[in-house]
Amino acid sequence: MKISLFNSILNKLIVLLWLCSFMGMAQAQVTIEGVELKDYSKNIYLKPWHSYQQLVALPDTYPAMDKQTHLWWLLRKAEAEHLLYLYPQYVETVTAAEQLLVDASKDDFSSEQVISVNLFLGIYFQKESRYQEARQRLTLALEQAKAENLSYLFIRSKQELAYTLSLTEHYEASLSDMQAAYIDAFALNDEFLIATINEVYGAIYGYMQEYGKSIEYYQKALKSYQLLNYPSYTAEAYNGLAATFRYWQKYDKAIAYYKKYRQVVSQFHSGEILYFADYGLGMSYAEKGDCQQAIIVIDRALQLDGLIDYDAELLKRKAQCLIALNELEQAEQALKRASDIFAQLPELTNTRWQIEVDKIASSLAFAQGDGNKAYQLLLAYHEKNNALLEAKSSERLAKLRTNLEMERQGVESSLLKQRAKVLKLQVEQQEQKNQLQSYIIIMAGILVIFAAFVLVMQRKSHEKIQALSVIDPLSKLFNRRYIFNYLDRFLINSSGSRGSIAVLLIDIDDFKLINDRYGHPFGDYVIREVADIAQKTFRSEDVLGRIGGEEFMCILSRLDINQVMDIANRLVSQVAEHEFTDEHKQAVKVTLSIGVAQRSDTAPDSENLYAQADKALYQAKHNGKNCVIQYRQHMRHPYQSSQT
Repeated sequence: MKISLFNSILNKLIVLLWLCSFMGMAQAQVTIEGVELKDYSKNIYLKPWHSYQQLVALPDTYPAMDKQTHLWWLLRKAEAEHLLYLYPQYVETVTAAEQLLVDASKDDFSSEQVISVNLFLGIYFQKESRYQEARQRLTLALEQAKAENLSYLFIRSKQELAYTLSLTEHYEASLSDMQAAYIDAFALNDEFLIATINEVYGAIYGYMQEYGKSIEYYQKALKSYQLLNYPSYTAEAYNGLAATFRYWQKYDKAIAYYKKYRQVVSQFHSGEILYFADYGLGMSYAEKGDCQQAIIVIDRALQLDGLIDYDAELLKRKAQCLIALNELEQAEQALKRASDIFAQLPELTNTRWQIEVDKIASSLAFAQGDGNKAYQLLLAYHEKNNALLEAKSSERLAKLRTNLEMERQGVESSLLKQRAKVLKLQVEQQEQKNQLQSYIIIMAGILVIFAAFVLVMQRKSHEKIQALSVIDPLSKLFNRRYIFNYLDRFLINSSGSRGSIAVLLIDIDDFKLINDRYGHPFGDYVIREVADIAQKTFRSEDVLGRIGGEEFMCILSRLDINQVMDIANRLVSQVAEHEFTDEHKQAVKVTLSIGVAQRSDTAPDSENLYAQADKALYQAKHNGKNCVIQYRQHMRHPYQSSQT
């Protein structure tokens, strides 16, 4: 009996010890070569294939991971598979990560993990050519990262979203998103993020057929990747350069870069990644006219598990080569396979990739002796292609590209100056430390002087940057964004009576007629003169800005309505009496109309206050111009009248 009892107790102790040891193992920190999974990304970038092997073997070392650790493992594994083009494995891993989120409570995982899953799912949909789902998932990741203030994931999500937009030829939105991502990455001084953004810029400009600009950005990305010693990303930059030279019809350079790409990726032991090398080589040989070699490489690529939209491109080139070799039946089969793929991808309809099917079909019909069909197909292709070219070269898009490039250069210049100052300060501080014992009194004085100099320079630099962002370059007044932001803040922060804030909406009468009759340079002169007169008329504490065209807005405080009306009427009189002369020294009559509105119960915020001033301005125009009208409740805007 005692022996039985002893054995029972002993067995329970053994079980308890086993459970304790198991729990301890399960809760042990999971690391690879001393690095936690959460921080393992850099190891993947440096040694992608080695890191992937370590990740695959990890469950053998840690058979019992908690949910959060398991998700980190899946995320790092997906990251490595994405870099190594192990696409089937990537899909399986990302799907498992999503399922882990679905099956568990949201409190089981960090925000960084949830956002990373959405980012990888967006990339998965992007690779599957499911562009609408990709945009939705990447937008979700973007919003989550912004809410959680996770800068790295925010920039990565914005960059992938911009690239997805470019694939469906939404270049304007794509460039705007990339510009925002670039500014954020540059501010963080993250060389890797800047490099990846430059790479995406290269891809977008390549799709827009601005090949010189594309090569410039790819070269920047390549230089950064090589400095960081990230082989997977170096290979991607080679691939991008090769593709751009191919689009540029510089086929020898394209083939040379594709060979460099193949040389780098050969170390990854991945059959899937060779698809992209063969894809590029096959396309280059075909477009160069080396059809015999092209068909061999294209057929080899089509045997691999590649992306279907890439397969469509290979099939189009194969069809062209077969037409050139007079293998018309096989050419027709290849072209039909390409057309069937595009039918599965509605978001690529009427893009330059899809409409090229019509062009090749025209060549095939001509080779088959059907001239009428060839003509109709070629006509359809040119109509669609002209529409695309018109969209890409629109004035708005061209202006956007120019503005973004100027903004980017300005940001780079200002931030590089700041970095240079910081670096200079660090170097001088190190020198001061080396001589501290013997020159402590002298160096203390130098430090004080230098610190003051740096502060003054930083302040001047900040003032210049601030001025550029808030000043209208023509009138030298505040711009629209600043004055509306100022009005919002002023209304929120002001504690005076509701009637102590007034808005004047000022418009130059018949300005279009002035421009048409005397030319735009004279119109610019009128705007500058009116701005100068207004600045002299208003008080120093009043805030005046140009909000668009010939329209200005002034914010006045601590005045009753009679004082406001006096100032407004004085401005109208001074402009009317001012002598404006054209280039022939002929006098030109210029007048103003002004609408006045005060903060009140019906206009407690900037939107309503501006709307009331706008209605009053309209009434001033209606009353014959060259006058000042105060807002009354009966006033209505002509647009509102038409709606009622």
